[in-house]
Order: sequence, then structure tokens, then C-alpha cells
Amino acid sequence: MQYPAIILVIAAFFSSNPANPAWITYADNPSIVYQGRWDKSQLSSPWCGWQGSSVAMNFDGSAIAMGVIVRGNDEWFKVIIDGDISGARKIEVSGENRWQAIVIAQGLPAGQHHVEVVKETNNNGQVSFLGFAGLDGLGVLAPPAPKTKRIAFYGDSNLAGDSLEHESNNGQLKYRGCTNTWAGITARRFDAEYQNCSISGATISTLNGWYDRIDPAKENTQWDFNSWIPDVVVINIGANDIYFYSESRMRTRYNNLLDDMRATYPNAHIVMTNARGWDPDEPANFVEDVVAQRNDPNMSAVIFPWMFEQWHGCETDHAGMADYVSEHLESIMGWQRGASDVMIGFGRGGDVANGSFEEVAPFGGFGWRYGAQNPLVQHSYSPSDAQDGAYYAGVANSGSIQQSNPCQPGQTVTVNLWLRSALATGSAAADITLDFRNQEMYTAPLSSNSVTLPLSTVWANHTVTAVAPVGGDPVFHTRVTIASNGQSQVEIDNVTMTIN
Repeated sequence: MQYPAIILVIAAFFSSNPANPAWITYADNPSIVYQGRWDKSQLSSPWCGWQGSSVAMNFDGSAIAMGVIVRGNDEWFKVIIDGDISGARKIEVSGENRWQAIVIAQGLPAGQHHVEVVKETNNNGQVSFLGFAGLDGLGVLAPPAPKTKRIAFYGDSNLAGDSLEHESNNGQLKYRGCTNTWAGITARRFDAEYQNCSISGATISTLNGWYDRIDPAKENTQWDFNSWIPDVVVINIGANDIYFYSESRMRTRYNNLLDDMRATYPNAHIVMTNARGWDPDEPANFVEDVVAQRNDPNMSAVIFPWMFEQWHGCETDHAGMADYVSEHLESIMGWQRGASDVMIGFGRGGDVANGSFEEVAPFGGFGWRYGAQNPLVQHSYSPSDAQDGAYYAGVANSGSIQQSNPCQPGQTVTVNLWLRSALATGSAAADITLDFRNQEMYTAPLSSNSVTLPLSTVWANHTVTAVAPVGGDPVFHTRVTIASNGQSQVEIDNVTMTIN
């Protein structure tokens, strides 16, 4: 079917470019694959509201554009070529309520490629998709085989991807995302199709009010649950409720939500998730009990046993949560999980993650927190100069990096690491601190153990040990902080931690 208006807008866009479009593929082409909640009542311009909604296609060519309309606020999109998550391009599209033709990839090797465009944000904007166009090549190819597994995710700001691409909890829209939330990562580990219906600030009861919509801001956009039936439903909610409701009230609301979810998804396995280590009254303390009391054999719970170090998790945190969820689903559903395509920023078994700094997340983080001290932290590539592998970290002028691990009273924490000074002149030293903390974020440590280590320009091995206190407020986790002493420029490699 031809849509002259769409042809005109795309052709007009390319009129100022070196070549006219070689081919145009409209939104209703069966070779285009849609993921997420889409309203397809107008086949020429299907629209979506939720983050994680995407369009994908196989094509032949070296440059491709898309036609879209964004109504309302600006939105961000991620363009993934040939499944390259780390190399994906992120673009902003203004909410101008007009046709826009945007080049999303160019300079690709000639031949066959796969393109996926993901709506990364949920900024109260509706996105209509018009089609793809190419500058060269043969155009659309046969679609990939449909995915056989389906997962629906529901949640609040963390699952919605707030501050996903920033390690200092920056909530600007450009740092939000969906592809590398633990919803997106979990889905990819099982090669599953997914929906992510999550909103910043959501509570248990507000989730009940909009989980059935195509556009979360509009009541009259009802989703047809029979059109897409998931195998698994994963819910992460309750963090925002603790400031308003008692545990008893939250338990009642959880049960009301689960009643509705079970009615909506009678055959799906429902997983309730939550994270520990941010508040002593956090719902992770009792979510497992709520699930157990329902006595539903097709319902389970996953609790993430660590602290984010910030209010929202970044990509490396999400990869860690995806690791726990995918491990659980592998056990419950019998699915085989693949490797994570985003580095996991939390260690297991008492060790730190990425202790030799060899891995890098797509947004550039390497699994260690450094807050507002980013300019004072370096992640260096030098295979001939690293103590272990090809990378090492550096901190300068009192900058620091840190990482946490679950810990219990009386346990012994041992950190082994290699250090050196980056400068041959003057004295240099590093400050190593082992804190022991309770279940609440942003509080002073229950106890703190620090040592100052003098350094030379030669790599040297060091060991720091401390014992978690017993009595008083129970220890929930330990934190290792590696800092430069004063104006020192410290380089760090091959960090390990044991907890016994």
C-alpha cells in the first residue's frame, strides 16, 4: 500500500543529501518486527507510549533512516545495529508533532544488517512509526524467526531506567534508558520478547491503575492482553510506598495487586522482586512472605541482596540484578540463559566485581562507584603497563572509587590489591577504608577501618583486613573505598575481596 504523504516527507528530507532514498519500507510491512505495546489500529502509523517499545528489521544497505512522529515531550531512542549493544547510538527526537525523517545509521559495511530502534524513555510522549528508508542497497529482507519466550515487566523508577547511564544518580532525561535495564538484559539473556511498563514514582496502587494501558497517561488507551500473552510476569514495586504506608497496609496492597495480576495472567509465572539495603523498612523484608502466604505454585520471589550505592542503579547494577533474575527463571522455567552483554557490577561469593577493571559497560562505567568525583577517576588501557590484564584504574587529588558487598556481624573482610604512584616526584600514598554499614542508605558507617599505604612508581601488593562489629545495629554490608591521599595520583589493579 502506498502513502503519498509519507513518501513526500522522506523524499524531502533526502533532497538536501547526496543521494535520494534507494528504497522505502512502510510501517505495515510484515518484515518489520514490533516489540512492546503498540496501537496498530492505523497500520500506516502504529504508535506506542511505553519505554522499551521497538521496531526492528533486516535490510541490505549501508545507510538507513526512519520516519517518526513524536507527540508531546522529547524522547530518546537507541539504535542497535547487528545486535551491538555496546556500540548502540542514542538519539533525541523532539516532540514537535510532525513527520521527521532521521538518519539513524550510515557508513555501515555494504550488505546485510539488522536494525532495531528502541524507545528508551517514557516522557509522556506518544511515538508513531512511519517506516524505514535506505540510501543504498536492496532494502528490506526477510524478518528473523519470531522469539518463542515472552516476559512482561512492571515497576517503578529503577526498572524504568532512571539514571541508568550515569553513576552519580543524575536524573536528566538523556541519562535514562531501557535497553540496558535489568528487564532488557534479562530478556536478551533468554532471547525473549518483552514489555517494560514502569513509571518513576509508581506505587503499588498506582501500578494497579495504569498497567493495562498502551499510553500510561491516558485512560482510554486500553491494552488487549489477549494479543500478547507472556510466559512470565516480573513485578518490582513498593519502594515508594514505605514513606506513606505501614507494612500491614502494603501487604494488603500487594495482595490486591497480585489478585489483579493473576486474573489478568491466569497461566503466567509471576515473580515478585525487590532489593535490600536502602531502608530498614524496605518491602524486601516481607515480599517473600507475601508470596509464600498466597500458596500459589506459579508464583515466586527474588530478593536482590545488595545495596546500589546510589538511589537508582546504573547499567552495571542492572546487569547484576538481571543475573539474579535470569538465574531464578532458569531454575523455575527450565530456560537456558545466555551470557550477559552488559558487565555485572556486583561481585558474588564475597568478592568484588571487575577487580582488574577489564570490563566496561556500554555507557562507560566499569562497576565501581565514584559519585561526583568522576573527573578525578581514570580507567586506563595499557596492556604493557597494567599489573593484570590490559586495564587499570586511577584516582587523583583525593578522588576515590568504592564497591560494596553483603556482610554479616563478626565476619572478616580481606582486601588484596596492587597499587603504585603515577608520578616519580614527591611522596605518594593511598587511603584504603573498610566500612561496615547497616541496612539504610546515606548513613554513617557503624565502624570504619582505614590505613594509609605509601607508594612508589612500581606495582606493589597490599592486604587490608577488618572484622565486622558484633552487637548494636546489625551489619548489613561492607564497603571498600580506595582513595588517593591528598594530591597523590594513585593507580590500582587486581583488587580481590574475601569475606569469611
